[in-house]
Amino acid sequence: MKRSFLVLFMIILLVTTLTFANVTLVFWHSMSDYQKPALDRLVSEFNATHPNIHVVAIYEGNYDQTVTKLKAAFLSGNTPDVVQLNIEHLRIFTANHQLLDLSKFISEDPSVKSDFINSFWKTVVINGKPYALPFNISCLMLFYNKDLFRKAGLDPNKPPKTWKEMEKIAKKLTIRAPNGRIIQYGLFWGVSGEDTAFYQFEPLIWQNGGRIFNSSMTKCLVDQPPAVGALKTWKSWFKEGISPANMNLQEGIQAFMMGKIAMGPMTSGGIRYALDNLPWDLGVAMLPSHKATVTTLGGGSLAILSNVSPKKQKAAWEFIKWMTNTKNTLYWYENTGYLPVRKSALNSLQIKIIWKRFPQLKPAVEAIPYARPRPVNVDIIEIRHILFNAIEEVRHGIKTPEEAFKDAAQKIDKILKSEETK
Repeated sequence: MKRSFLVLFMIILLVTTLTFANVTLVFWHSMSDYQKPALDRLVSEFNATHPNIHVVAIYEGNYDQTVTKLKAAFLSGNTPDVVQLNIEHLRIFTANHQLLDLSKFISEDPSVKSDFINSFWKTVVINGKPYALPFNISCLMLFYNKDLFRKAGLDPNKPPKTWKEMEKIAKKLTIRAPNGRIIQYGLFWGVSGEDTAFYQFEPLIWQNGGRIFNSSMTKCLVDQPPAVGALKTWKSWFKEGISPANMNLQEGIQAFMMGKIAMGPMTSGGIRYALDNLPWDLGVAMLPSHKATVTTLGGGSLAILSNVSPKKQKAAWEFIKWMTNTKNTLYWYENTGYLPVRKSALNSLQIKIIWKRFPQLKPAVEAIPYARPRPVNVDIIEIRHILFNAIEEVRHGIKTPEEAFKDAAQKIDKILKSEETK
């Protein structure tokens, strides 16, 4: 009886809220698990402080799933008003003018643009026009188990700074049972799991002095020596037994949490989850460098659909601007690990207070100058699938690094060439 009354009360409350709100916005996002409570709190606070706007936040799956659903929504004519898109997916929808050009709003409120971190702002600008606001931006960091470092006689405050140091430390942290079976790996640099596959491998190419595409995004360069060399090095970590060859990403994360893996690259957006759930002392550091010091910049942004009414456009602008303001980007950073997107946040007293409470959050901010945005393209999902298959063929010994990346580059070049004729 009490449950029925509670359900009825919530329905009445929702109907009343929607009735008195002048504008209702449907917001699709990809934040699940530990991120969702923080996102829901932000949306609830926005609704409470903006009585004329009501936002309904709906989880639509991971980034790739959201792309698929959004494409279908345009065909059916049942699109949301605001959508969170991976920064590498924006071009998929700007190509068909399906995202709203925010230039008008920016011109009326220029302080918004000037306060965003420059490298983050560039990820939402396509052909000179801004189509979103950076929201949940992250970079790959080296997560490591300080307890295992101490146990192996290593300084827990001196994580590896180069590939050679990382390989040396990983060997010390790899433990075998008397029968030869590995019971603790020093490193996990697996790239299995297609939705995140190339995210972990990209920085290896860049750190080795290579590039994935040319500057005009008309030719794939993974068949060049720096990329092939990075793939050979990655393969050698499996051969040497310091990194597990047959673990997918989720299995690797689980083994890491259980203390069976000592270190590996993971998104800064997972730092708070790790701190809240790991039973041991977590260290976070910049990815080890080789010929260059670089990491991968990823994450998502908030875009407005171009087919919404002018009234909704204005309300949606207020929403995405509010979600990314200084106060809220600091809240999002503290509760997830996603990077603050505003310069004013980086210069605030509040961020120093956050670092005092959670020092592991600071290295990701220090990595911003070295974070390189992921390649973007209309066909990026298909391209990423080809690259994923290439590294999988190497991981399973089907092809050599030279063969795999040569074949991948040829396939991708055909896609890039076909785009020129569209």
